[in-house]
Amino acid sequence: MIPSPYFEVAIDADNNIYTANTGKHRIEKRNLSGKILYSFGEAGTAPDSFCGCCNPAHFTLVPGGFVTAEKGINRIKILNDKGEFVEFISSVNDYVPSVPLAVATFNGKIVYAANPADSRVYKFTRKLI
Repeated sequence: MIPSPYFEVAIDADNNIYTANTGKHRIEKRNLSGKILYSFGEAGTAPDSFCGCCNPAHFTLVPGGFVTAEKGINRIKILNDKGEFVEFISSVNDYVPSVPLAVATFNGKIVYAANPADSRVYKFTRKLI
């Protein structure tokens, strides 16, 4: 279910496909045949939940987990590969709440976030590695 223009997809080194199911507030891991191997996420404001409508709006893979970005409560966070909260990268900010930042990383240590509301790219260094 894709109720918004946000639809993120990533493929890991084992050719597993990760998709954002924003209508169900979760990330799904699939094999190449499309079978769901597991999923995680739920609606809510807790650090390991996804708030509001159509989240996670963006995500990217990092070693051992994910960087996710949400709209509504505009926050960027690290989740482990089971979907458990690890750390916030940005949770107290003045970004436009309805505009999620697209996230990318090369090595999982530094995270870049593109903000379409102000046409800037932000750089975040992870606290925990």
